[in-house]
Amino acid sequence: MYSPCSGLEQECQKKLEHKLGLDSYLLKPVQRITKYQLLLKELLKYSKGCEGSEDLQEALTSILGILKAVNDSMHLIAITGYDGNMGDLGRLLMQGSFSVWTEHKKGHAKVKDLARFKPMQRHLFLHEKALLFCKRREENGEGYEKAPSYSFKQSLNMSAVGITENAKGDNKKFEVWCNSREEVYIVQAPTSEVKTTWVKEIRKVLTTQLEAYREASQQRPSDGLFQFPSGAGAPVSLRSVI
Repeated sequence: MYSPCSGLEQECQKKLEHKLGLDSYLLKPVQRITKYQLLLKELLKYSKGCEGSEDLQEALTSILGILKAVNDSMHLIAITGYDGNMGDLGRLLMQGSFSVWTEHKKGHAKVKDLARFKPMQRHLFLHEKALLFCKRREENGEGYEKAPSYSFKQSLNMSAVGITENAKGDNKKFEVWCNSREEVYIVQAPTSEVKTTWVKEIRKVLTTQLEAYREASQQRPSDGLFQFPSGAGAPVSLRSVI
């Protein structure tokens, strides 16, 4: 379809001394989704109180949901080194970049001393059943083709973690820990607002799991209505240390 013009395109690129080809500047259909939400927001701005404004708001809510799902999917498929099945982790709730320090109480004194002063840059993926720690790599591609990639580093089962809302006297830091605080991950968000949002979402996950655990424990084993998932043998901790 484009073959008759391919030579002309390359000739123009060469004459103009452009490093990128024409296709690097063109939007693909999936990339136009971001434009749709901007258009709907503009329409809503000038349609307040008018007939059909509720439909516009509903459309905006839907397109924002689709945009988040597409964005999350693009990040998830860019993760390398994870041997498990992403589908088993449950729905992706949040993702973002943080500075992370690690502390290990037993047999890891050197790691603890080094980690205390040297944060790692990690991209966190919060799922319903697990929290993934990944390292963000350089973006690949050119123009609109640029996309991040991630190397998997660590996974924490949400049924075995606890959270400390305030850490080290810093309103941007919180702790995620497991094994009775033998492993502690000090997480620093870019802003206090981001930290608050993440803490609330993690607590919501832990509360949901605790309620499911309590409900299941009240059922008789002979009922055969519930089987404990692997890793759910230990109670979920909802402790908040200020």
